[in-house]
Amino acid sequence: MNFELSYGSHLAAKLERTQSYLQRCGQPALLISSGVQEPIFQDDYYHPFVVNPFFKEWLPLLNVPNCYLLIRQNGRPSLFFHKPVDIWHKVSDLPEAFWVTHFDILEYSEPQQLNTLLSGLLSALGEPSLFIGLAAAIPDVSGVEWLHNDSAVLNHLKYYRARKSEYERQSIEQANAQAAQCHTAAKEAFMAGACEFEINKAYIGALNLREHELPYGNIIAVNENAAILHYTHLQTEALHRSRSFLIDAGFSVNGYAADISRSYCREQGEAASCFQNLIDELDKAQLALIDELKPGMHYLDAHKDMHRRVGDILHAADILKVDGESALAEGITGKFLPHGLGHLLGVQVHDLGGWQQNEMGDISEPPSEHPYLRLNRELEEDMVITVEPGIYFIEPLLAELKSSSQSVCVNWDLLDSLRPFGGIRIEDNVAISANGNQNYTRKFLP
Repeated sequence: MNFELSYGSHLAAKLERTQSYLQRCGQPALLISSGVQEPIFQDDYYHPFVVNPFFKEWLPLLNVPNCYLLIRQNGRPSLFFHKPVDIWHKVSDLPEAFWVTHFDILEYSEPQQLNTLLSGLLSALGEPSLFIGLAAAIPDVSGVEWLHNDSAVLNHLKYYRARKSEYERQSIEQANAQAAQCHTAAKEAFMAGACEFEINKAYIGALNLREHELPYGNIIAVNENAAILHYTHLQTEALHRSRSFLIDAGFSVNGYAADISRSYCREQGEAASCFQNLIDELDKAQLALIDELKPGMHYLDAHKDMHRRVGDILHAADILKVDGESALAEGITGKFLPHGLGHLLGVQVHDLGGWQQNEMGDISEPPSEHPYLRLNRELEEDMVITVEPGIYFIEPLLAELKSSSQSVCVNWDLLDSLRPFGGIRIEDNVAISANGNQNYTRKFLP
């Protein structure tokens, strides 16, 4: 996919909005760090480098610590590219990439060189400049005062990050295309009887990935482990029975993430047939809900709608003795679907700003009965979100349900037969549009 044209428009729009903010607020400049390579405590090795998300939404320079992006009230942005003299490690060269012509690029090797360059650009401005990043990355520039991680500028950037440019949407779409290849390889490994560790090897081997290059740790959960929402243990033991498989795994393109979940069943029998039916019905309900999402709809309403659909699925399967509306009202569906329906997606898997109502930073937290909802605002044109309903058999939650007055609403014999299957999650990445939503995941993965 050619990103050159869409990237120019993406950067121009971000630059215009940010420079307008700086002028309006009387701030002379904004400096954003790519991040630092953090040492392991009491060791001479380092943690894997993770780029600052506020940096990578401007440019896809993802693996080079100690770089800086400078935006002033007027003019082109400046990139300070760190190229140290180092006999121990490979030093990154400036990429020959589609984005480099949009920046004034200054290379430096030592911190003092950076400080001199920044001093020449900023010291005459007279006012404190904004800085975003870790405290360890703040340059010691003579004559320059920094406002570190100022909440007003962070709120401004987070709020507008929710709507994605064409370049960002293209990046997420391409990330879905790549992730789909890995998901297919993982499914085939599961169907062949592989253990969790081997399934994960198939996933990362499909595109020759290193695990730290993924946007998050893969969830590869077989059988009962699928009931653990963020399961990342990766058992290495061979499986005597391989009933079910839940995978939640992604990919990243230009720093933008795909976040995809699927569930599968390979066992035969009455309980397995019921579990496969739950997968099929949840899949239909998820797609139907995606078709109904539109700008102006509040995501909390969509979340509650999915709870009703989940309740109806459980009722039709004879697991619940009440319909979805009653199950939602009684708090029963939350025992089977405890997490939120989805979240914003972008340079962070759980992209920031999901509760934020405006650029000033006003927050609307989700209601107490749905505390884990990460997106609690109205949908807007060009938002990219996940839609990830689930049905889980989580032991502590089922124990709460069994000890409550709602216990009589459950067919416990049938439910108990499903516990060994763990649970189901189906997750797609969707761009919201008034002219029909774009489901990036289903373009490449059924």
